Amino acid sequence: MTLRKLRWVVGGLIVAVALGLLFRTALQGQLLYYLTVGEYLDQAGHLPHDHFRINGTVVPGSVQRYTAEPGAAFDLTDGNRRLHVDYRKELPDTFRDGAEAVVEGAQRPDGVFAAHTLLAKCPSKYEPEQADPKMYGSPAPGSTPKGEVR
Repeated sequence: MTLRKLRWVVGGLIVAVALGLLFRTALQGQLLYYLTVGEYLDQAGHLPHDHFRINGTVVPGSVQRYTAEPGAAFDLTDGNRRLHVDYRKELPDTFRDGAEAVVEGAQRPDGVFAAHTLLAKCPSKYEPEQADPKMYGSPAPGSTPKGEVR
């Protein structure tokens, strides 16, 4: 192999390794799946990393909004166990008691889960409303309701 070909091979290998490392670093935070509250509490001390996504339901009556800054402290539950969460950013519009939520962050030494991301879903907001029959009036005389054949 000539010196010129060797340089191309070594240069290609360096570029391939650099791209591989860049790809791995970029995906590392994206490959984080979420745990339920119970799964997290059972495994928190035994899991290999300290950054988690946790899914649960906001415990009704547990939300304490901060007055001097954005955010709130609240409890998440999976129906059996509870996790106290501290979130210090603007709350989503869909965040409320009983809402399903996913928090992302890490546990502090005091046992409180410090979330830096909060995704909240309020199921009732996304369900279709029932149509009010009075709103549309009665069908015109002689018309066939949809789906019927004369």
